[in-house]
Amino acid sequence: MADLTTTTSTPFWLAEMSSSELEEQLTADPYGLYARLRRDHPIVRVPQMGDVWFVTRYDDVKQVGSDRSFHGASDLAHMTLFEEGNVLSAEGEPHREQRAFIDPQLRKRKVATYIDDLVRPYARKLLEDLRPAGRADIVTEYLEPVSVRSLGDLLGLESVDSPTLQRWFHGLSQALVNKSIDENGELVNKAAFEHAEGVKEEIRATVGPIIDRVTATPDESSMSHWVHDATNGNPRTADQLWPTLYVVLLGAMQEPGHGAANTLLGLFQNPDQLEQVRGDRSLLPQAIEEGLRWIAPIGIFTRRATEPTVVAGEPIAVGDIVFCSMGSANRDESRWTDPDRFDIARPPQPHLAFSAGAHTCAGSHFGKAVEEIALDELFDAFPDLRQDEEQAESVQGWFFRAVRGLPVRW
Repeated sequence: MADLTTTTSTPFWLAEMSSSELEEQLTADPYGLYARLRRDHPIVRVPQMGDVWFVTRYDDVKQVGSDRSFHGASDLAHMTLFEEGNVLSAEGEPHREQRAFIDPQLRKRKVATYIDDLVRPYARKLLEDLRPAGRADIVTEYLEPVSVRSLGDLLGLESVDSPTLQRWFHGLSQALVNKSIDENGELVNKAAFEHAEGVKEEIRATVGPIIDRVTATPDESSMSHWVHDATNGNPRTADQLWPTLYVVLLGAMQEPGHGAANTLLGLFQNPDQLEQVRGDRSLLPQAIEEGLRWIAPIGIFTRRATEPTVVAGEPIAVGDIVFCSMGSANRDESRWTDPDRFDIARPPQPHLAFSAGAHTCAGSHFGKAVEEIALDELFDAFPDLRQDEEQAESVQGWFFRAVRGLPVRW
């Protein structure tokens, strides 16, 4: 029997939660709440987040992501952090122009030409440096560094060290996840956004000279392509690039590392599957796909309605913000049997870990390739790799959900 409601679109149990209570529940473990919503209220209004709509079923999430009635990400937290002109909120010709200089270096065939040389040497060096210790937090000491170094070097940020890149994406992330809005329509956690502004100032100071250099002397880095491709001889300025660069330095830097960590945790929790993958590395791609489905590293995408439409039976008005839960959609019981279980033997079918429609993640092939190499090298380096039973893993988040810490031994 469905829950009683205080309004036609908000369950009473959800309406009675404070912003902090809702945030705490989602951060600790959102899947029980998601399952309840999928069952009884597949689309709800969430007053704690500025009365946005929240969509949880696979088909509805895919509909919103693909429907031309919706504009790209433009909720208050997103636009405050990334600013106007970023690739996730751009539409039409501005969006096509940005994807035209972002996508070519990230297409599957192109990635295959450079990914080994880009990722393996650094991964091997990190693992060799870690070897004497016999133990590590494999997320913060290996998977995140490999992730940020791979993208950093592709962009042309070789001079920026990996700890700085990690600090940047964590600083930006801590702002974007804060969706609570007060009665005046203002973001509640102003301190997180003030900190992020400091991070953005550091990014501009550090990357600005690199942009100046590739503007004057083009090279093969992605940053150079961003500046020069399809410009008719009028290079893009740093101010034109900052909004999308912030997006990439956050999402694209963290997703491969956290996706690999989620996959590794799933394998640890299923020793038989771990042994299969150790013995047959051709299983790594399907293990990675299952890890992305099981715990989507980026759990939400947002859209704004540009015309009246209907989602899951609810009328959506022009200007309404819709939060689409990829984390929930990827555990939809109508699509996957026993969806809370990690299982690399599932029949293959598309998940939504990379969003949907025109704003599907440009870096999906790059990210999965980085994950595959990072895990392949890890299993080669430490054949007896195992989870450290003396220390628990840390899994948290809902807008971004990932294994934040995974102690291991070898």
